[in-house]
Amino acid sequence: MKTICKIESFACAALTLWALLLAAPASAITGDFYPAYLQAKVVAHLPLSGRVQQMFLQQEGRKQYLYVQQPSQRGFTVFDVTKAAKPKTVNYVAQEKLTMVGSGLAIAENPENPVNAGDSHLAGSAEGTRGGGGSATESLHVLDTSDPAHVRTVQTFDGVTSVVSDNARNLIYVANGDGVWILSHTQVLRRHECSSEDDISPVPNCN
Repeated sequence: MKTICKIESFACAALTLWALLLAAPASAITGDFYPAYLQAKVVAHLPLSGRVQQMFLQQEGRKQYLYVQQPSQRGFTVFDVTKAAKPKTVNYVAQEKLTMVGSGLAIAENPENPVNAGDSHLAGSAEGTRGGGGSATESLHVLDTSDPAHVRTVQTFDGVTSVVSDNARNLIYVANGDGVWILSHTQVLRRHECSSEDDISPVPNCN
């Protein structure tokens, strides 16, 4: 087949190139881009003396907190890790055993009999139910952790023998020598206090 190009050579070359692009596979036009390797790097380091026994994260508004417990401690050190590259210590929660049961709410369990401290029947995830049939009792504290820098106790129960969490309905069932107590917990939204970061923000999210 004879091709006749009656226009200028530059226009004819452009037309030929366009025809080749239309005939090429779509993948050849867009390109097959994929990661050749994953970049992983250390952005910060929290020097601690001794090993870490337990860690968990807490999200409060725009803030992210890391709770760290070591065997040598009877509580948790709280770090503000909102900026992962610049973590900072904000508090120390002096509770031996801490379980998050909701946003801004935690349960602290302390054995009343040190001899049976290793046989705690309340241990377990707050996502399900837990309870025990032993004779060991614990002192249970319900903590408001909505402000990790100022954790406060809102309820205390002594002689606790069993606990069940119903996260779907925001309920906690606590059993002791006086019977079964039913606690209802709801989250109250609030705006955080202004900081130096909000001063330079075009849209500050604070009071």
